[in-house]
Amino acid sequence: MGDSNRKYFYADGGKLHQREKDTFLVFWREDKIQKLSKSAGPYTDFQDAEKIMIKHLSNGVCSWIVSYNG
Repeated sequence: MGDSNRKYFYADGGKLHQREKDTFLVFWREDKIQKLSKSAGPYTDFQDAEKIMIKHLSNGVCSWIVSYNG
């Protein structure tokens, strides 16, 4: 995983909050025509995110994990 300053924010009751724990999102593209990637998460456990990514990869779908706050 690369070094970065990415932070994950979420809205709660109209206010933005920064998540304190490491956060992982799984992204995937099902075909070349699809212009935007789909995503799942956020996950606080890397292994949960990894399972989703591996499921997509084993079905031949390009998939990757992005980490925030980590």
